[in-house]
Amino acid sequence: MIIGILKENFDNETRVAVTPESTKKFKTIGIDTIIESQAGQKSGFSDEEYINAGGQIAKTANEIITKADIILKINAPSDEEIKRLKADTTIIFGYQNQQTFNSKEKKLTCFALELVPRISRAQSIDVLSSQNNLAGYKAVIKALQYSLKSVPLMMTSAGTLTPAKFLILGLGVAGLQAAATAKRLGGMVYAHDIRTETSEQATSLGAKFIEKIDSELLSQTDIIICSAFSPKKEAPVLLEREQLQYLKKGSVIIDMAIEAGGNVWGSKNQQTITENGITIIGNSHLEKEIPYSASILFAQNLYNFISMYWKDQKLLFDFNDEIIKQTCILNNSKD
Repeated sequence: MIIGILKENFDNETRVAVTPESTKKFKTIGIDTIIESQAGQKSGFSDEEYINAGGQIAKTANEIITKADIILKINAPSDEEIKRLKADTTIIFGYQNQQTFNSKEKKLTCFALELVPRISRAQSIDVLSSQNNLAGYKAVIKALQYSLKSVPLMMTSAGTLTPAKFLILGLGVAGLQAAATAKRLGGMVYAHDIRTETSEQATSLGAKFIEKIDSELLSQTDIIICSAFSPKKEAPVLLEREQLQYLKKGSVIIDMAIEAGGNVWGSKNQQTITENGITIIGNSHLEKEIPYSASILFAQNLYNFISMYWKDQKLLFDFNDEIIKQTCILNNSKD
């Protein structure tokens, strides 16, 4: 069995689906890996590291397509890549990116791990959780690059600096990690979610859970992280234009839900704008800005998925299994 890794087809994609460490793990269970040259370069992994881990390096994508039984990718293959794939190839990727598959003559089998069910058995292959965790961390770090204020309480001979105040809106995986990161850095953290059951999680991380976003709170806030979104659903608008007027100049907002419509009035996808002295950053994939770490977790998700169904030196998918039923978007070209 041979796994192939192609360079990602999106210009802004920095991650890679297999790392030297996961290459070594695949080798241990009897699966060979062939990687397109420089596929891991943007993530910080050299061709030499893959070779030292037991992988092979291919100079061209065609060499991989000819040899591989399984293709692993971050994003779904493009139409052009699909045309070049050999018949009976299995493709496993993280995100569909609204891609459609019309390749019945090739009998492709495709899995999108963003569709894994929210069950305990699937936690180790949940790419959305692993990547959103990192995105939540990066959202805080990103905000601090634009903030005019330091984070922790500082008592010095020159005077006292009060801690920065964070407001986390949306307490999914990304929001909870943002709250935890802000607290570890010494900030005062407030958190809000329409699901009141998240209050215990927020409190356990050192945040103060609030049920209402009012003008007084907004006027005291330095950094707002918005991460209220669900896959395939329109994001709720949490901060309207009139609410932004209560924020002080120098405040920073990170809108992580922008790809789903955005949580903040006026925010734009992949853009940083300034409105009345307030910096608003719209970015739904902040994990791409820390590709080394993001690739390590993503590659482990893929390894866990394959090893779960690796039996007797074969990849045997049970199409009655809940995980397979949810993630398989094309079964031998049968939708």
